[in-house]
Amino acid sequence: MNIILLAPPAAGKGTQAELLENKYHLNHISTGDLLRKTASRDDDFGKKMKGILESGVLVSDEIIFEILTKHLESCENKNLLFDGFPRNIHQAERLEEMLEKWHDKLDFVFLLEVDKEILKQRITGRRICRECGSAYNVNIDSLKPKVDSICDKCHGNLYQRDDDNEKSFEIRYQEYLDKTSALIDYYQNKQILYRIQSDQSKEEVFQELCGVIEKEMKK
Repeated sequence: MNIILLAPPAAGKGTQAELLENKYHLNHISTGDLLRKTASRDDDFGKKMKGILESGVLVSDEIIFEILTKHLESCENKNLLFDGFPRNIHQAERLEEMLEKWHDKLDFVFLLEVDKEILKQRITGRRICRECGSAYNVNIDSLKPKVDSICDKCHGNLYQRDDDNEKSFEIRYQEYLDKTSALIDYYQNKQILYRIQSDQSKEEVFQELCGVIEKEMKK
């Protein structure tokens, strides 16, 4: 079983990826993590990748697929969960070609949909504990700390990440729209796109995802 998760920033993609990974024993693939792991290697290719990432230059599709192919060839688990990939139609087509070589295919592309204003509240209200990493949200009553700016768990100080502001959110949200709008149409035409409302609790979203998977697997 191979799955792609598409979602705007703060839609809960990371949470759902972890839940799906555990339930269905999936191999969670984040190309961003793979690139950073490669850049940490002390060889020529690792140093080259580190230079590319530090320069801010867009990593070419050729390099991404070279790293992705090598990683997948070394993995025993070929039940894949792609997180934040592909990012454009060319990558989507290349991914299909790669899977076809292994006599495999994509089964589900889940689009997690949330109203933009809710996403903005999640981003701008997010606070993180400096000590234990626990997350809170000052814009959502159920997620507020009991004492302002103090972690409920370890009493560490809470802080706001530099990019958790309205300006950064608008940029990231527009980038998401620009990159994914064509992919949504692409996978919808292939009849493997499933829209999930992600403004519910994480448990409710997960139940919907599993419901789609279980229903389709019975066909």
